[in-house]
Amino acid sequence: MRPTATTPATTAGTAPAATRERPGHWRPDIEGLRAVAVGVVIAAHIGFPYSAGGFVGVDVFFVISGFLITSLLLREIDRTGKVSLTGFYARRAVRLLPAAATVMLATLVAAWVWLPRTRLGDIAADAAAASLNVINIRLAYVSTDYFNADAPPSPLQHFWSLAVEEQFYLAWPLILIAVAFLTARLYRGEFVPKAQIRTRRLGAVATLLVLVAAGSFALSATQTATDPTWSYFGIHTRAWELAVGALIAVGAARLRRTPAPLAAIASWAGLALIVASVFVLDENSVFPGYAAALPVAGSALVIAAGCAPHRGGAGMLLGIAPAQYIGKISYGLYLWHWPVLLIAPAVLGMEEPQLRYRIGFMVAAFLLSVATFHLVENPVRTRRPLVQIPSRALALGGALMVCTLAASFVAVLQPAQVTDGEAAEEVSGAGATVWQLIDESVGVDAVPANLDPSLDEAPEDVPSYYAENCFTGQENTTVKDHCWFGDPEGEKDLILFGDSHAAQWFPPLNELAEASGWRMLVLTKSGCSIPDVSEYSGTLDREYTECAQWRDAALDHMAELAPDMIVATSSDKKKVLEDDPDTAWVEGWETSLDRLHEASDEVYILADTPWAAGNVPDCLASNPDDASACVNTLDAGISHPERREGALEAAAESGATVVDPVPWICDMEAGKCPVVVGNLLVYRDDSHLTATFASHLAPQLAAAIPLQGNPSGETAEAG
Repeated sequence: MRPTATTPATTAGTAPAATRERPGHWRPDIEGLRAVAVGVVIAAHIGFPYSAGGFVGVDVFFVISGFLITSLLLREIDRTGKVSLTGFYARRAVRLLPAAATVMLATLVAAWVWLPRTRLGDIAADAAAASLNVINIRLAYVSTDYFNADAPPSPLQHFWSLAVEEQFYLAWPLILIAVAFLTARLYRGEFVPKAQIRTRRLGAVATLLVLVAAGSFALSATQTATDPTWSYFGIHTRAWELAVGALIAVGAARLRRTPAPLAAIASWAGLALIVASVFVLDENSVFPGYAAALPVAGSALVIAAGCAPHRGGAGMLLGIAPAQYIGKISYGLYLWHWPVLLIAPAVLGMEEPQLRYRIGFMVAAFLLSVATFHLVENPVRTRRPLVQIPSRALALGGALMVCTLAASFVAVLQPAQVTDGEAAEEVSGAGATVWQLIDESVGVDAVPANLDPSLDEAPEDVPSYYAENCFTGQENTTVKDHCWFGDPEGEKDLILFGDSHAAQWFPPLNELAEASGWRMLVLTKSGCSIPDVSEYSGTLDREYTECAQWRDAALDHMAELAPDMIVATSSDKKKVLEDDPDTAWVEGWETSLDRLHEASDEVYILADTPWAAGNVPDCLASNPDDASACVNTLDAGISHPERREGALEAAAESGATVVDPVPWICDMEAGKCPVVVGNLLVYRDDSHLTATFASHLAPQLAAAIPLQGNPSGETAEAG
């Protein structure tokens, strides 16, 4: 997204008297369209009523940018016969980088001061990626990582749209240079009019743009439903929007001859389409996909109509003074609004600020935008030495990039744990040490200096088999039948089956399997429930069809293996796509339990573990002297209690042995679940046990699931 203030465009309609000193290619309607685009984006982000589709403002900016930049490049080719790459990138550097660097550096400082220190590393990585114009790729990769699905949004994630544009413009000037060179060589000659060469050049450019737009739109239409994250952030599904704007620039001369009445109607129709898309689309829409055609078509109509002089069009509204000023500062407003919206609540100690406070935050963002425009953007881009000598502008851009990268590197090196706490008693794992410490851990004050794992290391404290590519990702449906652990020479077979809440039990169960001479096969898939239900994946933003396919294949594979024992569990906190989710959940468990019993005579069902109140490492980093502030109540920690109870009853009735691990983790008498036990960190996020803590539950697990065999149909609560 690139709402720059005064980027040149092609000839437009009549400008207001106050702007007659502007160059002839200045477009007041586009300035106002920028205001609309940034306005709807902000409205959606602050949760303003009936504006859920405000994310289409990004698409409006894409079309505007495609039109303006292509217009600039075509004028340069008409004037000189070529494109100066150094001049092009120098202009973009002085126009875009100063404000962007200012916001990124300010965000890094604010995150360091006010956000949990555990988040600083990721935000610093986002800043580095943003400065290199690859943050869209980073966000797409991180967003498809199951273990980051519940992570709070980055205050720099909105830079993804700038990265998409810069990736497009990395190649586009080179393509235009090649087209200009080829047409000049093919049609050169003293008797060939320059107008004819220009016409053929524009025809070649238009053909290329049509091919790019068609191919990119086809990818967007066909891949968004199955791969929404990469489709949303990727250049491959967004290039067509920039190409549409570029096509208007190519045809601007012809569009200038559009009858005035028709142009006026088209401009109003375009603005209506943009506004309609804000109301029609929402966070549940498959986007971009076909749906992006609505705001793109609206933007194209407004811009194309503005190429022809006319009165009575949407320019009447877009040209009013407030819209013009907001359009002028829209680049800075877009840059500032998101980090302010995310960091301001932390500054004021608010968890979920109401709308009136979020509007107040946007007033602050507006003031920052005004200051940035008048103190940074405008002075730099109008400074004569930078404008006239491209090498200086490029040097400035390089220096700003280096500064941002250096600041990111420094931020990454900052330790997460900030505590004056003393070293706690180390939990050795012998006997029932963890069990004995649970009751006295609810009221722990300072985070122990010897916390294990440390807050820095907590997100990576996962079961060791993840590193061996044995945890199945969300888009993969292949059963990884080679992932055997435990005792490789064991004569009995055990299968661990479920999602990541099953995977968290790998450390103690693998220890028991090794000690008892059992082989253990791990069949786990991220976010995939055991019950036979249709569920929704928040990471994929659609029905999780891969789960059903994998679950069916895994159950078939278990039936073929006929293992001596199956240990299964999955999270209860799933969005079930049924009218009565809880009933469907229990019935789904009954169906899957039948198949589990067909595969093995010994089936153990582990109840789901309690959820924390939020991301525990983040909370402890914010409350290093009061760990009890991060403790959740048992009632709040049990997700979907009715669903859970019904499923466990169904498991017991089926003949499975039900194991409830809650007493191993929570103080049942106090009704609270500690986050630090001795020197052990219990959770690595908001729901998963750290591998370190889970490994210390081996004594409890051994008592509940003796690998020598246990009478079925019982409920175990070992302590």
